[in-house]
Amino acid sequence: MAQAQRRHIASGLLTAAMALALGGCTLQSPIATDTPTPTSGSAVAAATATSTTAATATPAPHATPTPSGPPICQPNQLSLAIQTSQGAAGHIAQQDQFTNKSNATCTLYGYPGAVMLDSQQKPIATKTNWQTTGFSYSNQQKQLVTLHPGGVAYFIVEWSDVPVGTETSCPTATYLSVTPPNDFSVLTAADSINACNGGTLGISPVEPNKIWP
Repeated sequence: MAQAQRRHIASGLLTAAMALALGGCTLQSPIATDTPTPTSGSAVAAATATSTTAATATPAPHATPTPSGPPICQPNQLSLAIQTSQGAAGHIAQQDQFTNKSNATCTLYGYPGAVMLDSQQKPIATKTNWQTTGFSYSNQQKQLVTLHPGGVAYFIVEWSDVPVGTETSCPTATYLSVTPPNDFSVLTAADSINACNGGTLGISPVEPNKIWP
């Protein structure tokens, strides 16, 4: 067979083989991923460093447990009483008292919560401001108060009875519902509060001593 004829046959066979190979395959677009592939040496290095750090990081040590002590006072351990009140220049304040009526020592720390109630003991508009200084007290910082059986703690509730802006009347309560610090249940006492500015009450942290006589 002539050399030119042999080259022609070989070329035809190669073309047929390539056609068969391509005929059995489907070309697809690259699959998108959430993590982009690094495109530079610095990016590859950064990715490698991040991966290595994540793999070799030493777990953080566990926090040291807080020494045990008296538990937080629960509402069923406490009673609530409205103590003395005073007022001046459109501002009124009252000193309230928690008493530990249980046989177990417990603690209070921070601010009580408060909601005004109507004569049917239903909530009415109330806004509470936790504050270390009010018009009737100053620099009253949070502190841990330990209540032994029969022990007491005090806090101040104050408000303005002067209408603000377009107010023509102010929310008036006949009861006050109080949540002890760091609790969820409430204590309720008869009270008389007419707090203007949308029922705004200023509340101090609990204190082991009377804030004022």
